Amino acid sequence: MAGTQRFGAVNVEDAPGRAAAAAPAESGETAALRKIVTVYGRLSALATERTDLCAVTRLLARTVGSRVAVLSPTLEVLAEAGGQEGDGSVIELIGSHAGARGPGPVLAAVARAGRAVTLPGSSDPGSAVMVAPITSGEDLTAYLVTLDLGGEGFSDDVRLLLTEHAAMICGVVLGRERVVAAAAGRARRDLVEGVLHGRAREDGELHRWAGHLGFTEGRVYHVLAARARPRSPATAGPGAIAGPVLAAQATIESFLVHHAPDAIVAAREDEVVGIVPGPDAAGALGHVKALATRCRTATESRHAGALAAFGVGGPCDRAPQIAGSYSQARRALETTQRMTQGVGVVAFAELGVQRLLLKVPDVAELREFACEVLDGVIEHDAGSGEHLRTLSAYFRENCSPRRAAAGLHIHPNTVSYRIRRIEELTGLALENYHDRLLAQVAVEILLPSRER
Repeated sequence: MAGTQRFGAVNVEDAPGRAAAAAPAESGETAALRKIVTVYGRLSALATERTDLCAVTRLLARTVGSRVAVLSPTLEVLAEAGGQEGDGSVIELIGSHAGARGPGPVLAAVARAGRAVTLPGSSDPGSAVMVAPITSGEDLTAYLVTLDLGGEGFSDDVRLLLTEHAAMICGVVLGRERVVAAAAGRARRDLVEGVLHGRAREDGELHRWAGHLGFTEGRVYHVLAARARPRSPATAGPGAIAGPVLAAQATIESFLVHHAPDAIVAAREDEVVGIVPGPDAAGALGHVKALATRCRTATESRHAGALAAFGVGGPCDRAPQIAGSYSQARRALETTQRMTQGVGVVAFAELGVQRLLLKVPDVAELREFACEVLDGVIEHDAGSGEHLRTLSAYFRENCSPRRAAAGLHIHPNTVSYRIRRIEELTGLALENYHDRLLAQVAVEILLPSRER
């Protein structure tokens, strides 16, 4: 019975008769060399095509092994081909061949050596595992792992060469993907910058830019600006962002991306910006503030050395309005950093008189003014802030002791008593418009919104 052996595009016929007699028989070395050249050619051809890692692993799996995988430096499977269900994970199989060393040290050794290594099977010599580094330029980007080799009659040396060549092709593929991703990232950053600053040169350009980023006209968004700072100023080097701050800002970006998938999120030089949609016009601001509050909590709990501040701009449902909302978010963020010790979540719409206070360049001058107005109260509280918080609640509730007491969870008589005591300590008459205005401005300066 005639049989046909297929290898890629090469068919070797074993049929008897005159066709076989006409062609001289190839030696085993010649046939093996032909196969190697064919595999090299097919792998190299993949590098010139718009291919991906899966295509390379499939070809190599069909050619020299039953299972091939590409692992990231963090041991995530990027692509895999061959094998059967129940074979176990690639990491487990590498570990079983590595023995007590485990897969980590083996991959580290491959990275240091910069070339493929073979891990022989502990019980079956034909089950060797080959691991080759995948590089892009000078960077190690992944590992190519070939497991349970056999079936094509290649020697281990030839199999190792094919694995290394396939790893080189994978490096070309990953390098091309990195270039494309970098170019796409630069283009996206340019679009974000243009939209945030309204830099369009032609009518309709901003709408197109925002549309490319995923902005939906007619849907209500609020721009959120976030910034991290060291919990202790000593942790930041001159002119540089400290490690905890850099990590905290990366966490802010990741949190917004995962918890607001419809948002347009971008990391800028010293801040993270999100153009965040709300569920509806009425609930959009509350939604964005709640998101920022959760993000702040998650960031500060993960990074003990950093604090986070957030500013939220006004609503925007058209692309040209984004720049205005971003400007407001930045002003709210600056207010947060200046007036509330650099932490918290502040919406521009809720700033009130602090919009004017922000215009004063010297924060120390503002605090000096506030201390002059409420000096007796500050001294009497001795750090507790009890009377300041009562005064803030009293003003917030339109000078109603009953409503202020409800918010503070104390008796209305206690509020009335504290207000009289404040007047005694300061010499102010809070029934007088001028004195009341001085006290209100002083409270805005001295008492962070998160403590009211």
